[in-house]
Amino acid sequence: MSRKLPMTLYHNCFSPPSRMAVLAIRNLALDIEIRNIDIYKGEQNTPEYLKINPLHQVPCLVHENFVLTEARAIIMYLASLTDSPLYPMNDLRKRALVDSRLFFDATNSFVAVKNFARPVLRSGVKKIPSSAREDIKILLNTLDSFLDKSEWFAGDELTIADLAILASVGTMKCWGVNFKEFPKLNSWFEKCRNLPGFSENHEGSQALAEKLSKLLEEPLWK
Repeated sequence: MSRKLPMTLYHNCFSPPSRMAVLAIRNLALDIEIRNIDIYKGEQNTPEYLKINPLHQVPCLVHENFVLTEARAIIMYLASLTDSPLYPMNDLRKRALVDSRLFFDATNSFVAVKNFARPVLRSGVKKIPSSAREDIKILLNTLDSFLDKSEWFAGDELTIADLAILASVGTMKCWGVNFKEFPKLNSWFEKCRNLPGFSENHEGSQALAEKLSKLLEEPLWK
């Protein structure tokens, strides 16, 4: 049974960080209003939305009179608010490892996604630089190594770190990246298929992949 909370998440499915927040909502079994912001129609720049979030970005969480931006802060807040084991409260080292993986995702996984996709979406680039493709492979190899000693990214149980990484990695999967080159990561990804919200994340990832493909003059992944 889902837990209803007086919150609104402003969201767009093309955004991996925004999909991360939705994955957290689903896996925490929360009933929260999710309101779509069409970033390609400029709805993030309307006066109404700028009053809520002057950064004109998604996701953005509004909980009564409290406004929170940044996807990882949002999922940490939601998991802490609900005292969820997805963000361990009583084991400092476990929690620190979750934080470490979240910060890695912010500074590495999402950066690789952004550097790959943003020039196509924002600057009219028609071909992906080989360096951007190579950065994806290096990243996935590093993520694969994180799973050398555990089934999940921050230990032997699912945490919000996995949800954050799934949003980024699921995006790359829909680009056509062959995960069989990264066996531990591939095994983890297959387990993630059973998680609540996986299909929503996949649909958003696929929509982004299709948009990129239409703008490129070459295959999205090769």
